[in-house]
Parts: sequence; structure tokens; C-alpha cells
Amino acid sequence: MKTKTTNQKLNLTKGILVMIVILLALSAEISGQEQDSTKTLFGSNVKVSEIWTPEVKINSIQGYAGTLIGFYGGAVFNQSVLLGISGGLNLSHPRVNYGYFGALGQYIYKPANLWHCSGQLLLAYGTTKDYEDPKSGLLDNFWNISGASFFLIEPGINLELNLSKRLTLVTGISYRYVTGLDENNENVQISNVTNRDLSGFNFNIGLKFKKEKKPKMK
Repeated sequence: MKTKTTNQKLNLTKGILVMIVILLALSAEISGQEQDSTKTLFGSNVKVSEIWTPEVKINSIQGYAGTLIGFYGGAVFNQSVLLGISGGLNLSHPRVNYGYFGALGQYIYKPANLWHCSGQLLLAYGTTKDYEDPKSGLLDNFWNISGASFFLIEPGINLELNLSKRLTLVTGISYRYVTGLDENNENVQISNVTNRDLSGFNFNIGLKFKKEKKPKMK
């Protein structure tokens, strides 16, 4: 009786193991079929990579030349369309301290060529605040920009040079249009900066660092 019971338990265990194996095999097959039939916004031939670009912008505000240090970056689709973020802070302008953060879109034309060009559009929110004391060093009040707010639209064009597969030199020109600044705000009573003052041309230079995503092993 005991032997019969033991055999029944062994047969039951074997049956359960076989059932588990069958279920796992069916699950894998169904998963593979679902993966193949999944509808996506971007096709399987779309390659996504990553770009981050530190940059310096040179401009003139109220007749004084200054530089802004910033960055932009994000996801790049087929090495041609960049969708990402951008930001910057005043570095050396002696009278007006300001910064911004927003979204950036860029189209890169023939990126595989040694020399190629790109066009971009920046939409951002910014703030400006007067210096309490005259600026005496590059990093004076570097983060102290929270004051009068404004919005900016900045289209631009660039000339790009591939230094290597992962590094590109970018130079360009852009025009910044600023609106929404309250010119009577107490934070700008010393500089008396206006929307028109903050608007104008920028000359830009930066380095694009590219990071390709590793393909998944099949």
C-alpha cells in the first residue's frame, strides 16, 4: 500500500513538472508572437541615440558684450532629429544677470558628412535679477538669477564638423526673441533691462557628445 501511494505521488509530481514545462513553452511562444505583432509609433528601423552638448553663447545686451554658458541634449532619432532640453546661465555680462531653461528641437541635415548643417528652435522660460554689487568675477551671482521672469523663442542655424564618430564641433548663430518681462519689476530697477534689451543675436559654439545605444542581443 505504501509503495502504491509513493508511486502515485511520483507520477503526480512528474505530471505537474510536465505541465509546467508545457505551460512555459506555450507562454514563450505566445510572448514571441505578441512581440512580433506589437504596433509602435516608431518602426523597428528607427535608431535612437543620445546627444549632450555644452555650449557658450556670445551676445550683446545694452551695448555690453557678454557670454552665457549652457547646454542642450536629448534623444536623437536616426541621427537627424533631436528632441530634448536646454538651459543656460549668464557667465560674464557685466550688467545683466539672467538664465533660462526649456525645450529644444533640432534637425540635422546629412549628419554623416564631414561638414553638415542643422537648424533648431528653443522655447524657454527665463529669469533675470540685478547684481547687488558690481560684478568682479566670472562666478559672481552665478546662480542668483531668480527675479523678473520672461519667455523666449530662439531659432538658430549651425555649421557642424564631425571630429570623430562620437564628437562634433558646432558653431552657429541664433536670434533670441524675449517677451513677458515686467520692465517695472523691482528686481531690474538697477539695470532697467527690457524685453528688447534681452532680445538679439547670439553667436554659439559647442561640442556634441554622442552616445549610441548598444543593440540588444537576440
